[in-house]
Amino acid sequence: MKSAAFALIAALVAGPAAARTIEAPATPGRAAAALAAAADGDTVRLASGVHAGPLTLAHRIVLRGAPGAIVDGGGNGCVLTVLASGAEVSDLAIRSSGRRVITIDAGLRVLSAQNVHLSRLRLTDVLYGIYAERADGLVASDCTLTGRVPAGREDGEGNGIHLWYTGGARLLRDDVSHFQDAIYLSFAAGTHAESSLLHDNGRYGFHTMYCQSGRLIGNTFTHNVAGCAIMFSNQLEISGNQFIHNRGPRTYGLLLRDCSDGRFENNALVDNTIGMFLDDSNRNRMVGNLIQDNGWGVLMFSSCAGNEFTRNAFINDDYALALDMKYTSNRLDDGRIGNYWSENTPYDLDADGVSDAPYSPVGTFAFLSKQYPDLSVLAKSPAVAALAVAEQVLPALRPSEAVDRRPLVAPPALAIPPTTRAPRAATRAPWGAAAFGAIALGSLGALRRRRGGA
Repeated sequence: MKSAAFALIAALVAGPAAARTIEAPATPGRAAAALAAAADGDTVRLASGVHAGPLTLAHRIVLRGAPGAIVDGGGNGCVLTVLASGAEVSDLAIRSSGRRVITIDAGLRVLSAQNVHLSRLRLTDVLYGIYAERADGLVASDCTLTGRVPAGREDGEGNGIHLWYTGGARLLRDDVSHFQDAIYLSFAAGTHAESSLLHDNGRYGFHTMYCQSGRLIGNTFTHNVAGCAIMFSNQLEISGNQFIHNRGPRTYGLLLRDCSDGRFENNALVDNTIGMFLDDSNRNRMVGNLIQDNGWGVLMFSSCAGNEFTRNAFINDDYALALDMKYTSNRLDDGRIGNYWSENTPYDLDADGVSDAPYSPVGTFAFLSKQYPDLSVLAKSPAVAALAVAEQVLPALRPSEAVDRRPLVAPPALAIPPTTRAPRAATRAPWGAAAFGAIALGSLGALRRRRGGA
């Protein structure tokens, strides 16, 4: 009797069955059978070799690959689908998804599953890399994703990491290339992207639509049509990033459209056709950025107000700043410290590091070429050089009241981090960027006229 009672008590207090590790050899059907047999908490380990997809994770398990494990979709549909919250997938090569956008054929798809962790995955020959829908808390770290879109081809299809209605995602140390957009976010608030390399994509390295309170920290955006295109997204923190070598007829390092109340600090915008572009973006603070060797350093439309630039270094840009407005509430200093302008000849009689004379970076020719982009072919002509001298002698010739009242005498010490990984070498023509930018500005002007913009 006592033994029966002890047995009943033991059964009542006993925990769940111990988690199992299920080995799946690379033979037809074994990977799918192992996933179907797994219960919450189990680990499924795929042996080295090729495992046929599609595969589905319907339980909270760990799916891990041995060295050399590959899941191959055979060019049909989605290769691997995760449906269970808390699932983990790591150390796998995933390849050969389908090609249909309408069915979102992806290497890995997460649907209505929260806190899914993806790590050390290598995805190749896929339409979409990682697609997540209603998957709050997603983590994708140390993954390499390579798509099918040639660099600079804007009519390509499929994004590397595509998040829709997915809040609080963390994208860490990923390498994403050859997609339409490396990372695309739609209604994905609170995304944190850090230390990733987003390069050689058909359109954008990073693209957001209606995503609030995001953070981009220490990423490298290079050899894209636009390094980063942020639209209808506010209260952003963008710090320590490299926007470099993004060149073409309408190419940007950082594009802001309807983005307000953000902070952009310690970024490098180097060797882009247009370093930073702002349209209908307000009350942003740009602090301690390096804006160097671009065609246009900053291009800002009259729809922008209340933005503040301070402690930035504008070095060797064809046009440091271009506006289409004479009167503006945008500020080029914070009342105490302005920016460094390599074209300025400062006067610092009291040796405090701040010039005693204000500086207007918007020259008459830059202002005119903003209105009439075809004039950019004359950018380095003797007549334009003479006009610049005349503006210094006669301040009344200045076309805009955008003036740095406290320009710096020397470049400030900037906290610019090194690139995430070394980019390809690039050769810069001294005025070629301006010619490319002329085409860009013409396109932008036509777009604004079509939509009735200022």
